Amino acid sequence: MRLSAYAAISLITPITSKHVHFSGISRGLSEEIKVSNTSQMSLYTNGENIDEFNNTSASHGIRKKNKFMEMPFDSWIEDYIRFHNSAIINGKLKEGVRYVVYSCSNKKNCGGIGDRVLSMVKAFYFAIATGRVLLIDSTFPTPLSNYLNPNFVQWDATYPKTKKMFDDMNTVQTILPRKSVDGYMLGRCNGSRSHKLITVLQSKNIEALLQPHGGEISVSRGFYQAFWALFHFDKAVLKRADIMKMNAGLILPQSNGAMVPFVGLHIRHGDSAMINKSRGGRMRTTNVNEVVQCYHNFQRHFPGKYPVGYIASDSNEEKRLIHKKEKTIHFPKDMSIFHLDLSTRYKSGADMSDNAIHEGVLDVYAELAVLGESNCLITSKSMFSFLVYYIRDEAACSVYLKDCNDNTVRRKVNIYHSDPYDIIYKYWFSKKELRKLIKKYKKRIKRKTKKKIN
Repeated sequence: MRLSAYAAISLITPITSKHVHFSGISRGLSEEIKVSNTSQMSLYTNGENIDEFNNTSASHGIRKKNKFMEMPFDSWIEDYIRFHNSAIINGKLKEGVRYVVYSCSNKKNCGGIGDRVLSMVKAFYFAIATGRVLLIDSTFPTPLSNYLNPNFVQWDATYPKTKKMFDDMNTVQTILPRKSVDGYMLGRCNGSRSHKLITVLQSKNIEALLQPHGGEISVSRGFYQAFWALFHFDKAVLKRADIMKMNAGLILPQSNGAMVPFVGLHIRHGDSAMINKSRGGRMRTTNVNEVVQCYHNFQRHFPGKYPVGYIASDSNEEKRLIHKKEKTIHFPKDMSIFHLDLSTRYKSGADMSDNAIHEGVLDVYAELAVLGESNCLITSKSMFSFLVYYIRDEAACSVYLKDCNDNTVRRKVNIYHSDPYDIIYKYWFSKKELRKLIKKYKKRIKRKTKKKIN
């Protein structure tokens, strides 16, 4: 019987040893260390196992994907899940097992919901590449476990606390296993100075694991598998999502919860939505007319198939404007406008209560679930938009607003393999806007320099 890469290494060195890691991966996989589906074992306390998970057919839908994915895990991902679960007993990491911790405890290291989920996905593949158990400690502004629960990877297991931190996700760092260190915290995983997801997926150790399977994995496929290996939505999120859908008129009355087929739309008004604009903040505005026009393309090509739309945005004003332009596009009237990375203060600067923060974060995740259940999705230049795209699966009906035309709408399934950071930020500004920003930046540096001199 052929052994998986992780199983073979575990046989060579007991799981309780301080040397449990995928050391063979960095040197390339030998002929005897192959990835396979031959072993079956219980993965989680509810008795589900990978093979049952992979052989279950499910339609697109967040609720079903809370337990099952439309597409199965790749076998090398299965092997890591088995390795991860074998390293934890009764919710506690076994002694001596190497681990790495993604931490979100303040604004600087976390970002918004899209950025932080992307960071955790990158950390997932970083852990695979370096032969470590991934653990997640996300408490800002409220515990992640209130909204996303462990799915097939028990990332909330208790572990030996450590103050060691290495900035291994920084672009200047090579992804290496740090064999002499048992456990440590990852430095900042989001932002332009951190490795892109595509960089992690193309690291030498991941490529070695992928060799028996064609040698590559797309960003969209990688994101999809990592998210559902790690997470499922908490019941409170799904309950709130149901309320949002009812308030937006997406659930038919007296229909036992049946939804009207709908197009999900998301636009990002700007990064300054939760702070005083005089303090600065980058803007990623979306043209309202373009959004409505793209929606009309769906209506024209598929008359009667998607009779309504659901608009999500960080601006109530723009949601009302879109509804005014197109009455069949709806939104719930009683939800919070919320950015997780700017969520501890109101616009006026007053501190928010813990309850207000919780309700705001709950609405963010619930809206993610609502958009995830849309029959077709129109995304904008936002990590939140692309987070929805990735968790729905690349084979679902989706179109990027900047790519919305008759051909892409008719095709319905449009796959975006580029790294999300490139899609969202690469063409963020026009050349004229970029020149203005550079000029403004130089002036600011000049003013700061004068202050220091004085």
